Amino acid sequence: MSISQLEISTRAANVANGLPDPTKPFSSFMKFNKNDLNLTMDFIKAPAMTSLLKKEIFSLIKENMMEIYKKCPWGWNEKNKRLELFHRKARYIVVRHSSNKSLAAFVHFRFDIEESIEVLYLYEIQLEKSVRKKGLGRYLMSLMETIAFHYNMKSIVLTVLKSQENVMKFYFSLHYEIQSHSPDDEFYYILGKSKKTLELHNEQ
Repeated sequence: MSISQLEISTRAANVANGLPDPTKPFSSFMKFNKNDLNLTMDFIKAPAMTSLLKKEIFSLIKENMMEIYKKCPWGWNEKNKRLELFHRKARYIVVRHSSNKSLAAFVHFRFDIEESIEVLYLYEIQLEKSVRKKGLGRYLMSLMETIAFHYNMKSIVLTVLKSQENVMKFYFSLHYEIQSHSPDDEFYYILGKSKKTLELHNEQ
């Protein structure tokens, strides 16, 4: 009995999802010391989060995104957002200031199936205002690409609102492209990249 491509892709995503810590091979890169920033990074699965961490995560995304969501058809629905953020398959890289351990940023991602292939889907990359425009966003994207292609994901995929022009420019500068299945008549784009182009360097 032959195995379909979808079954192969599903298995690949499930294997990656089952890893205790997919960032382990890159432990030496789980920090960022550049442009007056001294940050540490940790991996955690949503089901293992403490209520305090969930509160920190939700507080940052609410501060960054609530008003933007209110202006688009999605609207701001706290219940639905919490369900998405803390889904059992949600994986996180949590970035903290080394000095006081306060939350500086986080990445929410999942190993999933998109258009019948295995992908790393980037749900959120959120930075607090004080750490922006210092290279951290680009570094985190490089880390995510490294993880995605290390585990043989076919692509890294994300959704971006068309109203966020600066965010779109950021992803386009990293060679992300509008995907063929991205709807033309919606208020968002689905972007993706099927080849790693960002090099991961440990800044000291």
